[in-house]
Amino acid sequence: MKGIYLLIVSLMYSASLYAQLDSIQYLNEVVLVDTKLEEFSEGFVLTKISDTIISRNPRSLSDLLNFNSNIYLKENGYGMVASPSFRGTTASQTAVIWNGIPINSNLNGQTDFNTIATSSLDNIILRSGGGSSQYGSGAIGGSVHLNNTINFIENSSNELQIYAGSFSSVGGIFKRKMATEKKYLDMGVDFTSSDNDYQYIDLNRKNENGEFNKLNISLNGGLLLGNNKLIWNSNYFSGTRNFSGTLTAPSRDSYKDVTSRNLLTWNLTSKKWKNTIKAAHVFERYQYYPNRENTLFFEGNSNTLIGDYQLEFNVSEKVTMSSILNYTHIKAEGTNIVKESRSTLAAIFLWKHLISTQLSYNINIRQEFLNDFENPLIISIDSKYIIKEWYALKANASKNYRVPTFNDLYWTSGGNIDLKPEISYQGELGNEFSFKYFLLNMNVFYIYSKDLISWQPGTDGVFTPLNISEAENIGFEIAGKFSKSIQKNHFNLGLNYAYTSAKNLEKNKQLIYVPFHKITGMIDYRFQQFNAYYQQLFNGKVFTTTDNNS
Repeated sequence: MKGIYLLIVSLMYSASLYAQLDSIQYLNEVVLVDTKLEEFSEGFVLTKISDTIISRNPRSLSDLLNFNSNIYLKENGYGMVASPSFRGTTASQTAVIWNGIPINSNLNGQTDFNTIATSSLDNIILRSGGGSSQYGSGAIGGSVHLNNTINFIENSSNELQIYAGSFSSVGGIFKRKMATEKKYLDMGVDFTSSDNDYQYIDLNRKNENGEFNKLNISLNGGLLLGNNKLIWNSNYFSGTRNFSGTLTAPSRDSYKDVTSRNLLTWNLTSKKWKNTIKAAHVFERYQYYPNRENTLFFEGNSNTLIGDYQLEFNVSEKVTMSSILNYTHIKAEGTNIVKESRSTLAAIFLWKHLISTQLSYNINIRQEFLNDFENPLIISIDSKYIIKEWYALKANASKNYRVPTFNDLYWTSGGNIDLKPEISYQGELGNEFSFKYFLLNMNVFYIYSKDLISWQPGTDGVFTPLNISEAENIGFEIAGKFSKSIQKNHFNLGLNYAYTSAKNLEKNKQLIYVPFHKITGMIDYRFQQFNAYYQQLFNGKVFTTTDNNS
């Protein structure tokens, strides 16, 4: 089903045309609204996926990351639920951050990557390793940062893509951008629909319950008022999916979900100070139909209000510190959850010290105040040492956590209000080689996690979540890139390899849906406005049972 789209028609008018580097870049200098992402993470691997790469995989975040990252995506069929595994951790241990705010579901702790329309984003940054000190609950394996950029540069452009293919698959993307030196506005609409009734290989049967459609609308704006910036980000998603069954277990169920995200950011910058205030509202709702032909359904929804104040101060040319106060209030209710709420106050301190032009380090500290749980002190330390012009050494160590979800705590037939947060300790060592045409990154990591939440059957046969599991993740990653231009011909080659051993320590077995090996590759050629590329993906085998017998 990955290749069902046979026709792509793109129409584009632009008042200003410009060329971009068509590659995945390891960050050196990137201006983001979420400044702490780069400024206080020098010892971590940050990988930027540019808008050019995004435009090649515009339909969903799962398509994009499958071919352009070390993240493994477990998909229950094309267009169905897509769950990430970052360095062998679970989907709820991968934080998804939209313009600096977390958007993982409060109900199940996850983000379905097939509900994220990449066409609405300007860049995506992958932060490998623990990030709970900066981004809170769930940032254990890593975090995926979805960013919109505001450029106060004179510009006016329209973009339209229309595509159609097999199995009654149709879709389209429209984007409009307008900007002056003081004002910015962009909007986008993305729609996809498919019957998804493909034929099973060597069988006279079709996928009879795979139909899906989804709509995404985004709006971003900004005003430049002297030293002040006022920025608005908004996104709305609506989707309906029939869940594909299997050959032995046909399915008739259906699922509808709606999410909306709205963020207002005010920024005031002076020579030494930077003040940033954010106010956000995040809404999610789902309806699950056991039989799509009946009106019976189960539902759940949550509303999240976020207030965030960050004060960044340049103590000297070599020292920068930042203090953040974050308040989050969540309300959730549904068929299986009585109305519940949670309020969290977090205090965050970030410190950056440039000891010399070669050596720097960062210290990140987070303390939350949440009455429902014991609140662990979260600390992260990272460093970068430029040993030679062509070689740098990176290292980081961190403590991270994930709080139980509303489903874990309050599910009417099994929720457990006595759960503790999951705790993780990890370390990483990285080597960065940089030559004229060639970049090479090599990293090794270790993650130990305890008090992992697992749903277990009780004596009455009812499943309930318990803090019983421990896991150990060990792995290494290699990323290489070759770039060269010969007159007007530009060549880019990229290769990524990841090895992950993720074991349940109780059983000493590999965790399910975690491949030992993943390889991605890309070849890109550009001549003036002509561009051609080829990308390839290999996932090693995964186990589907905890005893690793299958």
